[in-house]
Amino acid sequence: MAMKRRFLAMLFAFALAISLFTPALAAEKREVVDLGDGFYAVITLNQEPMTRAGDIAKGSKTGTIYQGGTKIGEAMLVAEFDISGTTARVTSAKISGSGMNGWDYNRGTTGRSGNTATGTAYFTDGNIIRSLTLTLTCSPSGVIS
Repeated sequence: MAMKRRFLAMLFAFALAISLFTPALAAEKREVVDLGDGFYAVITLNQEPMTRAGDIAKGSKTGTIYQGGTKIGEAMLVAEFDISGTTARVTSAKISGSGMNGWDYNRGTTGRSGNTATGTAYFTDGNIIRSLTLTLTCSPSGVIS
């Protein structure tokens, strides 16, 4: 009986340790946005796992732009948020991109305001310019959308 209790106590301690130190699973969401004139983007949201004692939430959004069925570019906005207070606050935001199939990634701009990070990527093909704006928002509990 004592051996059984000891085994159950060890099993409980192991389960507790795992639950305290294992980060939450990354959440991923996708949406399709019509950009007009035959262009559309597939947007993917990814939130990095958080540790239970973490004051930082990290996430990214990737946008893949298509013209018809041809992939012409990809942009990624990555942001970090401070969630140690009563509100979330963006602390960093970076955007990067790449063009393909005759399109070039021209440049990217970012903005930070409160709990929102914004990035705009610009793609060019000759005189044609296409832009894609990605936005990440964080709640005080660290949920990124």
